[in-house]
Amino acid sequence: MNVVDVVARVRWAPVGAGGRVARCTSAWWERTVAAREHRAPQVLVHALLEVVVDGAPRTIDMSPTWGNAVTQRHVITVGPVGSRILRWCPMFRYELRVVLEPDTSSEVLQVSDDFQLSGRVFEDLADVPAYTWGRDEGGAGEMWTSNSVVAWLLERSDVSPIEPPAGHRAPGWNAGALLARSRPQQTTAHRPA
Repeated sequence: MNVVDVVARVRWAPVGAGGRVARCTSAWWERTVAAREHRAPQVLVHALLEVVVDGAPRTIDMSPTWGNAVTQRHVITVGPVGSRILRWCPMFRYELRVVLEPDTSSEVLQVSDDFQLSGRVFEDLADVPAYTWGRDEGGAGEMWTSNSVVAWLLERSDVSPIEPPAGHRAPGWNAGALLARSRPQQTTAHRPA
């Protein structure tokens, strides 16, 4: 895989698409953050990295482990949500995964132009840090989220900057890019299990 290029694109979906609770709570959270930062609230988006290898699409995503109906997936790593102390409970865990049969029927706001991505992206997945989702453990000044993972992978692959759609915000996006630049490259052979 590391010698071939794959076609990739970023799909931007509204946070909480298909789930009323996530959509409402994230909208409340964004209004609170916007008020604290003295700016207008924006629509929050969730980035999905879609790669196409030999005509077969794969989606790289980070999602809660609970309520997961996706069966055709390869889990890369599992991390805590909110607090490392609560990681033992499935309600407070996420998985970084490659979805083998992506759902393209879900609501999408925008899809980036296609770009070439090194096949090494699948090897780089093993080096993505398993920070606590919703916390700033990496010291980037922004919490770690599913958006952080996509930005981290794109930064490691030297992809020219991709930004959320105009008027939208992707919490964690800047943290992923910053931490990818500051964290030394590892080889998967040296990563702890």
